[in-house]
Amino acid sequence: MKKDLSSSLSKKEKVNRRGKMRYIRFSAQLSLLMVFVALAWMATYPPSSKLAENIFLRAEPLNALLSRGGVNGFLYMLPALALITLTLFSGRFFCAWICPLGTCFDSVPSRGWWEKKSFNSLKPKDLGGRTREEGHRRLRVKYLIMLLIVILYIVNINLVWLVNPLAIANQAAVFAFSGVIPVIFLLLLALAILYRPRFWCSELCPTGALFSAISFLGKRLPEKIIPLSLVKNDQACVHCGKCALSCPLEIVEVAETHRSGRLAIPDCSLCGDCVDACPQAGALSLSSFGKRFYVSRKSKKEKVELKEERLSV
Repeated sequence: MKKDLSSSLSKKEKVNRRGKMRYIRFSAQLSLLMVFVALAWMATYPPSSKLAENIFLRAEPLNALLSRGGVNGFLYMLPALALITLTLFSGRFFCAWICPLGTCFDSVPSRGWWEKKSFNSLKPKDLGGRTREEGHRRLRVKYLIMLLIVILYIVNINLVWLVNPLAIANQAAVFAFSGVIPVIFLLLLALAILYRPRFWCSELCPTGALFSAISFLGKRLPEKIIPLSLVKNDQACVHCGKCALSCPLEIVEVAETHRSGRLAIPDCSLCGDCVDACPQAGALSLSSFGKRFYVSRKSKKEKVELKEERLSV
């Protein structure tokens, strides 16, 4: 019999946040961060390079779409258009695997690493603080910030550089090279350390809002044409909530839903932490073009207990 979501986990129960996929992802993040910093250096100190800017910025949709126009502008935007297309098919993978600012958030010690949480504490709340029912959503501030940035740009006020994650990371690198204190970057880093690592990403980032909106448009695409997707087998799921407690963006839909197949959740960054944390073999998996390549499995301790239970019967 499946457990009730609200009572299945005690506040003191620990969640595995350090699975194999996390190490693979962090290796990719760290490698791309080093490339990003190197490109920022090359673009900052000519004539050592012919780069006019950190070319990572050309792949950031808000920066590219609001900064260029005309034929040359279309060529400039090609990396951003490619990323938008990949996001339409695969979801918000950029935030977990590529974004240099997100990598910095994941790298620092945070209260969120050791904070004891319950599943109910992650559920959306109404203005009165009451927990909303399953499937209910709330309007996140990041969408309002994205809309405000676009409106201001239309009236010739460009504030993309102030809230764009790649611009913030690039400024931090350039300022560090120049001996200037990167105030915005340090404030966001302090927020990650004192509150939770990915609060900026889940609640405030306008680029994250754009990626989530694009992901929503592609949610009905079939799994067989998707390069990277999260898949659920509800028959194997016990709805324990460990996936939500391990999620950097604190997404509860994976635990709550009773459907099987591809879970095209707009805010999901496909980091794989939920697959690592899931205690049920085959309940969650990462898939590429319909082929499962990383599947949840029971821990060694649980396998031993299951074996002993079978032998005693």
